[in-house]
Amino acid sequence: MTIALGTRFLRGGLLAGGLLLAGGPGHAADPPTPPTTTAGVLGTLHQADQKEIQAGKIAQKDGKSKAVKDYGQMLVKDHTAADDKVAALALKENVDLVAATPSPGPNDMGTMATGPDFDKKFAQEMLDDHRKAIAALTAARNGTADPQLRKLLGDMLPTLEKHAAAAQRIVDAEIDR
Repeated sequence: MTIALGTRFLRGGLLAGGLLLAGGPGHAADPPTPPTTTAGVLGTLHQADQKEIQAGKIAQKDGKSKAVKDYGQMLVKDHTAADDKVAALALKENVDLVAATPSPGPNDMGTMATGPDFDKKFAQEMLDDHRKAIAALTAARNGTADPQLRKLLGDMLPTLEKHAAAAQRIVDAEIDR
C-alpha cells in the first residue's frame, strides 16, 4: 500500500504501485505491471507492507486526531503481521525476499503536507490506496496458480477491507468538521 502524505512515500506500493498495495499522493503516470511470479508477488507485498508500516508511524507522529493516530497504530500492527506471513511463505517456497523486493521507484518517497490538513489528506490517500490494493490483491489472487500464495492473498483481503472501511470513517468524520 503506498502513500504520499506527511512524507509522500507509498506510491508504487503493492498493487497500485507495484502489485497489491498502492497509495500515495505522488500519483505516478501509470503503475508498473504487476509481478506474475510467486517471488515477484511476495517481493511486492513485502515492499508494500514496509511502506504501510512507515505510513502508520507517520500517522502516529503527525496525526492530529485520535482516529488518525489509532489508524496509524492499526497499520503498523496489521502490516507487520502480514509481512511476517509474507516472509514465512517466502521461506517455505525458497524465495529470496530481499532479491524479490523491487527497488523503490522515483515516486515511492516524497514530501507530504503537514499541519491542519494532514488527517484529511492522509485518510483520503489511505482510502484510495486501499481500494486499489483490494482490487490488485483480488486480481493477483485470482490469477495465481500457486495455492499457498492464493491462500495468503485471500487471507489478506479482509484486513485491507478493514483498513479501507476505517479510512472511510475518518474521511467522513473530516467532512463533517
